[in-house]
Amino acid sequence: MITSKRHNTAEEYPIATLLQHLQHALTPAQLDRIHWLLFALIALGTLAQTQVCLFLAQLTPIAPNTWRQRLKRLRQHPFPNQTLFPTLLRLVVAWLRLPEVFLALDATTLGNRWTVLALGVVVHQHTIPVAWKVVRGNTKGAWLPLCEALLGVLRGALPQAIPAYVFGGYGRPSGLRQSCATGGIR
Repeated sequence: MITSKRHNTAEEYPIATLLQHLQHALTPAQLDRIHWLLFALIALGTLAQTQVCLFLAQLTPIAPNTWRQRLKRLRQHPFPNQTLFPTLLRLVVAWLRLPEVFLALDATTLGNRWTVLALGVVVHQHTIPVAWKVVRGNTKGAWLPLCEALLGVLRGALPQAIPAYVFGGYGRPSGLRQSCATGGIR
């Protein structure tokens, strides 16, 4: 039997509020699966696939393998980046009441198969991802256009009164510096 590790009340985790903000950006099936996935994450403190599927199977009449297939389909269907990423950035900034925003740009390689280019809000030595791009690990080409595309999706998501700064792992190339400047990001 899988038991929950966290004992916080549901009011501390505004899942319903989060899903209300995301409902215009996601399909009803995606919203339903994300709702259950967030609930499992909060209750278990992990997103380990087997534990999540077993936990959700205990709460619902749906078998663990069916949950596994539903979560797999959630990963396979792309999210609408144009509406989802700016919404995530606005939510993080609003909920944390950030007076200024520090964005970290990082590329993480997952073996030779995938590279995830992620842009996240830095909060207390942690990064909350708000935009990402997954590419094949062996893809040749420049990173600058991908970085510019991520920043372009977030352009205009924050009010002008909130300063935003972008940091990269190995410095910031001049092309990215110019792209940030035209987008109101320093």
